[in-house]
Amino acid sequence: MKKEIKTDYYDTFTCIADKCSFTCCQEWKIVVDDDTYIKWNHLSLTKRNNSYLDQYVKQKDGARVIALNEQKQCPFLNEQKLCKLVLNFGDEVLSETCAIFPRQIHEFADRKEYSLVSCCPEVVDLINQQDKICFTNMFDMDEDILLQLRTIMITIIQNKQFSISKSLMMIFYILLDIHQNETVLKKEIDKYKDKTVLKELSDTIDNMQFISLDTFEENNELFLDIAENYRKQGLYTSYLEPIAVIAENLSRDYDKRKMTVQLQKFEKLFSSYEKLFRNYLVVEIFSNGLMPESDLDSIVVMIQWIAMEYAIIRHSIFLSWLLDEQEKLPYTVVRNYIVVISRMMGYDQEDICEYLDKSFENLIWEWGYLALLIGAE
Repeated sequence: MKKEIKTDYYDTFTCIADKCSFTCCQEWKIVVDDDTYIKWNHLSLTKRNNSYLDQYVKQKDGARVIALNEQKQCPFLNEQKLCKLVLNFGDEVLSETCAIFPRQIHEFADRKEYSLVSCCPEVVDLINQQDKICFTNMFDMDEDILLQLRTIMITIIQNKQFSISKSLMMIFYILLDIHQNETVLKKEIDKYKDKTVLKELSDTIDNMQFISLDTFEENNELFLDIAENYRKQGLYTSYLEPIAVIAENLSRDYDKRKMTVQLQKFEKLFSSYEKLFRNYLVVEIFSNGLMPESDLDSIVVMIQWIAMEYAIIRHSIFLSWLLDEQEKLPYTVVRNYIVVISRMMGYDQEDICEYLDKSFENLIWEWGYLALLIGAE
């Protein structure tokens, strides 16, 4: 029997359905698997006509998805924000995506891993409530080098001696160092379990100079690039459009002195959510940093994507804060942008590689670029 690893709050999750502030039935791709599509060929919501459920399905980006209505909502969502399919037929008629979300399950040769994705506000609330992300039945198999590598990454993120930014820089340095070898060697992994080695790496980063305005400009450009297609499609308009307009204005010109002050002020407010973002990154690394069939290349790519997602979430929150530049940074704003950006960047590995290939000179970044993207705290 395979071992099971779960985030320890996994079984406490319950969908709150119509009480949710951010329905999962709106403004994003809802995949319809083959078995469900066949089932829908013979089901109709009403007995008055032959409008079978498969007529609500279309092809998009090489997959079958539910065709959203003019309001960008799932056509099966009723006025009370409840699913007509569940009400009429029960849960068994749902597509795999709808039945599982926001749960994520990865099955390895020797184990199954369970987590909850941050595309759901209720999940973000759960992550925020944890003092520290822990796992049930977590184990470290000596023969599984990549599993040990993920454990090191999680340990670094959870080490409060290192800032979040520094933790990501350290992790990426370790990955690139190991990546230089043709094969992943146990001695290379073991080296980075040594606290002295980690301290030396931390001290080296401390002695580097980081320019906050350079990080701001890079984050601003990336945010606009990621947001472009969603804006064209009219998705997440209330969240994206106001801050995208600000981002466009700032991409043309801004007062550098004023921006430096604003960035410093924001950083102090943002730091109050350090625990939330440490937990968020741990969950991301656990869920997406190592997947079935992963090799070292794919781990490096996914860590780049996770770092970029974190940077864009942070920048989106900053732009939202700039709208009013209040003395506080409300949790609801932070949570909503975690959800929105997580949904926008919830690509599969093939699409991630395609995006990175088109957007950057090399699929695997240089360490300096990730450092630029993340910046110093």
